[in-house]
Amino acid sequence: MSVEVGQQLELTIDGFAAGGLGVAHHGGRAIFVPQTIPQETVVARITHLGRKKISAELVEIIEPSADRVTPVCPVFERCGGCQLLHVDYQAQLGLKKIILTDALRSIAGLDYEPELKIVPAAARLAYRNRGQYPVARKGSKVVTGFFAARSHKVIAVDKCHIHDQRVDQAVGCIRAWAGRKRVTVYDEKRQRGFLRHAVVRVTDKPDQVLVALVGKDDRAGSYGDLIRRLRRQLPQLRGLVLNINPQRTNVILGKRMRVLWGQPDIDEHIDGLRFRLSLGSFFQVNTAQAGELFKKVRKFLKNTSGPLVDAFCGVGVMASLLAKDGHETIGIEVAESAVADARQTLKFNQLSGVTFHQGRVEQVLPKLIKDGLEPGGLVLDPPRKGCAAEVLQAVAQSKTEKIAYVSCHPGSLARDLARLFELGFELETLEGVDMFPQTAHLEVFAGLVRR
Repeated sequence: MSVEVGQQLELTIDGFAAGGLGVAHHGGRAIFVPQTIPQETVVARITHLGRKKISAELVEIIEPSADRVTPVCPVFERCGGCQLLHVDYQAQLGLKKIILTDALRSIAGLDYEPELKIVPAAARLAYRNRGQYPVARKGSKVVTGFFAARSHKVIAVDKCHIHDQRVDQAVGCIRAWAGRKRVTVYDEKRQRGFLRHAVVRVTDKPDQVLVALVGKDDRAGSYGDLIRRLRRQLPQLRGLVLNINPQRTNVILGKRMRVLWGQPDIDEHIDGLRFRLSLGSFFQVNTAQAGELFKKVRKFLKNTSGPLVDAFCGVGVMASLLAKDGHETIGIEVAESAVADARQTLKFNQLSGVTFHQGRVEQVLPKLIKDGLEPGGLVLDPPRKGCAAEVLQAVAQSKTEKIAYVSCHPGSLARDLARLFELGFELETLEGVDMFPQTAHLEVFAGLVRR
């Protein structure tokens, strides 16, 4: 049965897919509808016909799910950042389990649903310790917010319910300053204007805030009014920096940075260790849940003999915690700023037995193995795209007995698990950690051992 773009259909949602999309079936084809929940009957309008995928938008809910709740955010339907804000929290965990188990079954041939556990988050709102807000101008007004799904249209947001409130306070100061001082806002089509993004990092122990303006150029002038606003609203302010990004790109941060006031970094504390975080260095956005994840990795590698490698190590949190546990550790990270932060962490905490290598994991790890490194265990925490083939091949050649794989993308995790099975490893444990409540994302820890 054929359908057309613009056609409205009454559908029963009978599945759930990555990206937080409800799935219905019509004429033998799957139709993906955002903001819907399995077992709902809805009216949806077809928006895209592809060879493999039909997309639709929600028009009306005829029979809602018992798991549907009223979203706390007034722009939920337009923003798209929190795909599950309309779902009861316990049901959110169930939907994330569906996404993960479907990927494991279809890609890696694993049927793991009965045993799979997901660690729930204690804080379901106000948990994000980092915010990156695009800036736009609506008429004469400067606004900040988030891009609507599949677009660069900024949806104005004054309060994001999943961010720490200090993030919104800082961004509010930037909006007020930019409006009062008539700061030009970057227009990506014309490549004109100055202010592109507002970026904020916060920590709880100690209570610190780092604020950044992302500008097209190194704009001269006085930032005194903004500094005064920020210090008045946020006594915890550690620093204000200007990040310069002149490129026509979707990458938020540029390579150059200038300190406008204070310090260019903040400190985070985990299990008694102090970590330095600069603006661009990767760190998990949910500090409390990150602690739960780190505990699982440390427990899995506890009795491992021989050095441990922390690939994609970021600011060296896992490497440092493993060193605290008494292991010799080696961290590998491509971002120069993150490696600098990691090395500073060693000085802060007087840790020994830790070495950091700056470079691409697919280049550094094979070289270390070729030069004779025989790790007892490896931590793999790659970006969303997963591990390159060279990384997994080096892991197989390393003689390691254990792999602690941390993933934020079920699809790439399942693909890499299938590869590792072929290379002689088997799964010993698999657990989810809900690092991102109200969204369709899930952090997963997979512990593998050599067969």
